[in-house]
Amino acid sequence: MSEPDGSESRDEEFLQLFAQSQRALHAYLIALVFDPNTAADLLQETNIVLWRKFDHYESGTNFFAWAREVARLTVLRHRRTSSRRIATLDPQLLEELAGRFSESQETADTNLNVLSGCLDRLRPGDRELIVGRYAPGASVTGLAEKLGRPANSISQSLCRIRKALADCVQRQASALERGADGVGGAWSSVDA
Repeated sequence: MSEPDGSESRDEEFLQLFAQSQRALHAYLIALVFDPNTAADLLQETNIVLWRKFDHYESGTNFFAWAREVARLTVLRHRRTSSRRIATLDPQLLEELAGRFSESQETADTNLNVLSGCLDRLRPGDRELIVGRYAPGASVTGLAEKLGRPANSISQSLCRIRKALADCVQRQASALERGADGVGGAWSSVDA
């Protein structure tokens, strides 16, 4: 890529950023073209461009925003050269859809950060319980057996923890809407 001695780390950086962005980028393309098959084809075209143009990406900036712009341009190019259904969409509509997707992605990122912060503020045992419950293949019964507790007790604890998390997320979202930074003083503990 850019430098012979740094190319391996640059390639690793690309692969990591690439892997993290694929699902969201595919969803973005589906939102623009309304067809999962066309979106998959455009995703492949976008990925090729991302790889070829990665030297133009500035490390430390928002890779997904850059990839989303490449995808948007790929859709516009496809629209000009294709007679498929996407060709009937007005470019201004595509711009509007792209803007709305960007806003919803930012909201989702904020919500995920708030939830993560609330999870971090749980007592260790409560955090272990909630994370254990939502692990792939986990069940209340399995968790009860693992912890040596009755399943009903686990269910009640999970209900209490979920309510505490929901309250925490709501408080943090309200604080963010009021303009608080949501990271320092706006955080309060989770009382589960």
